Amino acid sequence: APGGTVIVTATIHAHEMREIAAGLQGSGVALIDSPVSGGRPGAQGGTLTLMLAAEDEALERNRTVLEAISRTIHHVGRAPGDGQVVKACLQSLIGAIFVATYEMSVLAGKAGVSGEVLRRVIASTGAANGLTDGSLEHIIARRFEDTGSGIGTMWKDLTVSLELARRLGVPMHSTATAMQLFQAGMAKYPGGDNQSVARVIEEIVGAELKP
Repeated sequence: APGGTVIVTATIHAHEMREIAAGLQGSGVALIDSPVSGGRPGAQGGTLTLMLAAEDEALERNRTVLEAISRTIHHVGRAPGDGQVVKACLQSLIGAIFVATYEMSVLAGKAGVSGEVLRRVIASTGAANGLTDGSLEHIIARRFEDTGSGIGTMWKDLTVSLELARRLGVPMHSTATAMQLFQAGMAKYPGGDNQSVARVIEEIVGAELKP
């Protein structure tokens, strides 16, 4: 209804967000393009990160609603699609970190390195990050489902990143590799979480990361 606001928190193509905006033009309904990061834990805890694109007035009018689900709101632009572009860039980085972690975990497992030793070493270096540490924790504990990171979602997000890169003519070798590995993981473990990619690599080499 006129005076209302549509808030899109899904990760979709930037051009799809612009199509939504075109459909709302002249309706009196504001649009907030606000993909999120933080997964199920962030949603449940109200600590999601928002990459938000909207006019200032729409943001302020809906700030209370947005702050109910987010601890960090980044106002990244005003044009529909601006939020989706930032999210696509973020997901390309996250995908690369994930697959590097999974490959490294299998290499360490094959070489006989203790998983907990590996976690401690990485945590004390410049390579430390929450994605790697959380992934290693799940892999060591053999938790590949119901950890709040469905593999299909990450695969979809990487295809969004690659489509943006295709449209802009930007080569994205790491992102393309990550997408293919996630596709392999999804084919073998369609109900699994992100770290199921590590299981696929483990099965190829016949080794897994032990505590």
